[in-house]
Amino acid sequence: MELATSYGVANPARLPRTIALVGQPNVGKSVIMNALTGTRAFVSNYPGTTVELTEGTLVLGNKRIKVIDTPGTYSLHSDTEDQRVTQRVLLEGGVDLIINVIDAANLARNLYLTLQLLDLGIPLVVALNQVDRAKAAGLEIDAKKLEDILGVPVVPIVATKGEGLRELVSAIGRGRVGKPIRFSDQVEEVIAHLEREIAKVVPEVRGRRRSHASRALAIHLMEHDRVDEDLFDLYPELRTLVESLQRQVGAGAACSRCYRSCAFCPARDEEHPSFPTCLERTVQARAIASQVTSVRASGLMRGALRGPTLEDLLDTPAGGLVITALTAYFSYKVIVFVMDLFERLVAVATSPLLEWITSLAARFPEGSFAGLLLTSLPEGLVLPFSVVFPAMFTIYMLMGFLEDTGLLPRIAVTVHRVTSFMGLPGQAVVPLILGFGCRAPAVLATRSLPDKRSRLIVATLLSMAVPCAASLAIITGVSEVFKVNLLVVYGVVAAVFTGTGVILGRLFQGEGEFVLEVPPLRWPSFSNVWRKSRVRMSGFFLHVLPLLMGVSVILRYLVSGGYLNFLSALGPVTTRLFGVRGEVFAAVAMTVVQRYLAPMVLLNLPLSPREATIAVSMVSVSMPCTPVLALLVKEVGWRSAIFILLLALGVSLGVGLALNVVLP
Repeated sequence: MELATSYGVANPARLPRTIALVGQPNVGKSVIMNALTGTRAFVSNYPGTTVELTEGTLVLGNKRIKVIDTPGTYSLHSDTEDQRVTQRVLLEGGVDLIINVIDAANLARNLYLTLQLLDLGIPLVVALNQVDRAKAAGLEIDAKKLEDILGVPVVPIVATKGEGLRELVSAIGRGRVGKPIRFSDQVEEVIAHLEREIAKVVPEVRGRRRSHASRALAIHLMEHDRVDEDLFDLYPELRTLVESLQRQVGAGAACSRCYRSCAFCPARDEEHPSFPTCLERTVQARAIASQVTSVRASGLMRGALRGPTLEDLLDTPAGGLVITALTAYFSYKVIVFVMDLFERLVAVATSPLLEWITSLAARFPEGSFAGLLLTSLPEGLVLPFSVVFPAMFTIYMLMGFLEDTGLLPRIAVTVHRVTSFMGLPGQAVVPLILGFGCRAPAVLATRSLPDKRSRLIVATLLSMAVPCAASLAIITGVSEVFKVNLLVVYGVVAAVFTGTGVILGRLFQGEGEFVLEVPPLRWPSFSNVWRKSRVRMSGFFLHVLPLLMGVSVILRYLVSGGYLNFLSALGPVTTRLFGVRGEVFAAVAMTVVQRYLAPMVLLNLPLSPREATIAVSMVSVSMPCTPVLALLVKEVGWRSAIFILLLALGVSLGVGLALNVVLP
């Protein structure tokens, strides 16, 4: 639904150059982003982070407007990386209009973020989304009254149905700086005093101090905002003043559950005073919501998946387990079907091209760079498009479907009962599921996890104990040929996965509550699922495909040059230690290049069932392949990547040693 080009605005001269979409999770920002920008969107990382931003272009007449979809965040307190990135985008990204998307059915909680945005002094438009959900719950929101209170345009919309989007775009030219809330007299006196002190030491640039409105900077410092606390290193006198003022106004404030998560709030430390601004902002958000909301009889919302009865069933522990099991089963079946279909189609479509490349390669001398490059091209192209591409695309479509229906958060809550034993949040299920298709995009998907610790643990598990679809298919073939004891193989994978997760969870201690928004069940929008999948698939062409093609060339060079032959000479040692011959051990070592290559080599060797069981078990929990290793360096840093590589090597060798001892 590409609507932008048909829109008109009352005053084109007032159109902004850059718009930021800001809102809490599950409020419909991505649907609005897709409607505004259509196919003109792409995903990128915010510099220096693994946080993804979606950027696109809104075309109004002859003017092109940059639109940035920021990460879903419950507040601007900079307690998490998503919050820090959102705040930096708003303050340093040249944003001259914010569209704040809020959920009409959860108005008070959403208004907490809105009230923070009003402090920034940036023109604002509020998109009051999901008013149909609010009506179904018996809530009527007076948008005009809310507009008068906030001092900015408020546009009721139902983004999934396209209702109100025309009015929202028309309001872009009417965005204005709103009315910041007033705190209690004591807090206001402290903020004013701090503003004066800031003005003495922090230079003003274009009417702002450190990209902030003066009031916003004072409030951020009072609320222990991490983005701005490096000011204390430049101006130590501010640190002393702020700490004194925090004690002055926080001493008598009783810390209760405000809309700033207690998991991150510094006030949970008994030595730190409470933050009355957070508490008072919560009270005012609730008061405003109460003023503009009236309650009437509720009815079943059109578009809901059978209403609250099904939701109640799925939100029970038993229902969550059932939906998780069914989702895993059907997802696996769909992925296998699509991969099989693509493998056949790609083989037919590329057959003439591959024959031509093979004949062309034969014209060059053996060992020449041109011949080497041409010989590696078929594998570098066929494998990505017959295995990796369909796996990634199918999983992204399934993920988009689960996100839009509201099933994915329910699965995450169910899985959290298991992942919590490893100190991981339920969201870890997303990259772990992706890993069974292809581990390269799964490593990229760890960006969705809330902290570096979780990303490192999940990346380690993906690299070691999650076999990709290509590996699973070939391992199954090896098992059938050589009568591998699959009970041993699966037991090894389960033990390594669980043991590694638990040990790393204890080694890298983390804190915090598991907080996840669980939206209502809805029918998915196919166009939205398709657009999200298409945008996410850009990672295949930007990251995965170049890596796979490069690895194919390197592998050919190593094999043709005989650089891996030395491993075969280790036969006496490997037979004694691991129970496998030198050439079998060489095949296991191929996993560092591509994991699926090891079982392919094993298929061409004479193996006993015992030797095959040990080799397949070592391969199943072996080292990350080269593309995954390259992405690990990019995502978690080279030190962590080396740690994962060495840990995987040690575990794989340990499995071989143990099985050689216990297997008859």
